[in-house]
Amino acid sequence: MTSPVFLVGFMGSGKTQTGQLLAKRLGWSWLDLDEKIVEVAGKSIPEIFAQEGEGAFRKMERACLQEALASEATVVSCGGGIVTQPDNLRDLLHQSRVVCLRIQPETVFRRVGNDPRRPLLQGSDSMGQIRKLMTEREVYYQQFPLQIDVDKCRASEVVDRIIDQLRLLS
Repeated sequence: MTSPVFLVGFMGSGKTQTGQLLAKRLGWSWLDLDEKIVEVAGKSIPEIFAQEGEGAFRKMERACLQEALASEATVVSCGGGIVTQPDNLRDLLHQSRVVCLRIQPETVFRRVGNDPRRPLLQGSDSMGQIRKLMTEREVYYQQFPLQIDVDKCRASEVVDRIIDQLRLLS
């Protein structure tokens, strides 16, 4: 059995691009939990937030994570807030192959600050909201032993570092 690799980290940290590239390099499947939620819900994440609220989104996210936890030979890109839910955090911390992608607020803002698909960043002060959310989530992200700084790295370099870290676990 080949247990999955989970990528966690703040929005804009490159979990999607890195996950796709890592899966390709490993010859594994790739799963984006946010895309899975959109598929299951039949609507976009901003629509879920607007019509049903964050609680409904988090419930769908939980169900999709539970399915992913049982997968094999899969790289799973998780949404940035998945770790804020106690059951999700507990389950991810029990996995040996979770990589936290670390990013600075300024880089997040450059990458996604004005993206309308990011419901938690809507409003007049996206940078302030990024800093606030990052501060709130830091306590969760720091619990994962495998940490990769992505600010000054191309996705291929991040993947190289992840593969090196995973080899150390084997």
